[in-house]
Amino acid sequence: MTGRSTQCYNVYMSPQDLLNKLHDQPFKLFRVRLSNNNAIDVLDAGSVIVGPTSAIMPLEYVNDERGNNLVLRWKTVALSHMAECIDIDSKGNGSSRKRR
Repeated sequence: MTGRSTQCYNVYMSPQDLLNKLHDQPFKLFRVRLSNNNAIDVLDAGSVIVGPTSAIMPLEYVNDERGNNLVLRWKTVALSHMAECIDIDSKGNGSSRKRR
């Protein structure tokens, strides 16, 4: 998402936010974290269809004989359910560490 550093549940991802992430050059694999803490990995920019209020998101991929990512299962997700986009190859902030 662009320009958002805090979480706010009355502000949601716009279609333009998601399209900007999909059109980053070069494309970077990313994970969309949902408001229920589930996540969807996006491995190919062409595997997401963005609409005004929702997006068709890939859930399961398979590689064909030419090495292309093909989507086996997908889900329609409301943009208002998308909390943030995180690059998969980037290091996290340590929030996933186990606390004692």
